[in-house]
Amino acid sequence: MVNRTLILRHLLGWLIYISYELSLIEVTVGLNPSAGRYAIFYALNIGLFYFNAHVILDYAFFKTARPYLVAAVLILLEIFGYLYLKLWIEALLSGTGRVEIIFDRPHHQLWITNIWREIFYIGFSTAYWSTLYMVRFKDRNHVIERERLKAVAQSLEMENKYIIAENAYLQNQISPHLLFNSLNFIYNSVYKISEKAGKGVMLLAQVMRYSLVSSEGNRTVQVVQELAQINKLIELSHLRFGEELFVNVRKKGNLKDVQVLPLILITLVENMIKHGDLGERNEPGLIRIERIDNTLRFVTKNKKRDNYSPPGGGLGLRNIKRRLANFYQDRATLDIENSAKNFTVTLILHL
Repeated sequence: MVNRTLILRHLLGWLIYISYELSLIEVTVGLNPSAGRYAIFYALNIGLFYFNAHVILDYAFFKTARPYLVAAVLILLEIFGYLYLKLWIEALLSGTGRVEIIFDRPHHQLWITNIWREIFYIGFSTAYWSTLYMVRFKDRNHVIERERLKAVAQSLEMENKYIIAENAYLQNQISPHLLFNSLNFIYNSVYKISEKAGKGVMLLAQVMRYSLVSSEGNRTVQVVQELAQINKLIELSHLRFGEELFVNVRKKGNLKDVQVLPLILITLVENMIKHGDLGERNEPGLIRIERIDNTLRFVTKNKKRDNYSPPGGGLGLRNIKRRLANFYQDRATLDIENSAKNFTVTLILHL
């Protein structure tokens, strides 16, 4: 949409200019032609002004490879074309009806005057176009500079966030290092006194180290590694509960080359051990993992305790669902069956 304020400014500018020029003519030589002739030729001159700026110069400098040469040629053609149009109108208004008469020697002064008049308006138009171009160029530079500064600010913000995250990571590294050193000290202190306690400390350290190392980045681990840690977790639980913990692990299919997201399976088993009733030999907890073609199926099933409540309010399972959705998207399904007696979780991964 054309800016109305801009149009009004242009109209006011032309009104002031025409009023000034006509006043000057009136004072010096007098206004001989009729008002209609002045209106026609001023309209032609104003048309020449805008045609030169928004057609000739815009085309030459924005759509051609050699703008100065193209602009010079087009302006020459513009001068002669406009001269012929103006002389033709002059011939009609004078009553001669023939443009050729205007080119006779007695009329040479007329067309020379018109050429100079054209050159004046073309120069005026070129100055106007140059001003517009400089304003556009300045505005574009401001936009580019603003975007550049915005990009720099974003880069600095990202760098600052990276430094903060790196510092937090380094600080977090201190705690596990201290923990493992402490566990190593405890193990060396107690294993001679109590083999069971020493073994428990060692298993705990191994499971925790696996949890920390495997969670770095967004990578997968071999499912056999995850199962080895599950076995250590079960062994550690046996040390805690003695003969009052019963868990059956069943494996089926070729699992050697299967990769899974770390800590998913072990978390499901940890929830089963923590919240399930695994103290009856006839109703042990069940861990079943099987591979059929490119599908991995992992199931945990346990008897519910009498005072059963959902594991941690379901927080652990929600975190698992979020990790599965982020990594596997639609290639993973997690089904939970919470019956009156048993709690069953079935994870299916399409490898």
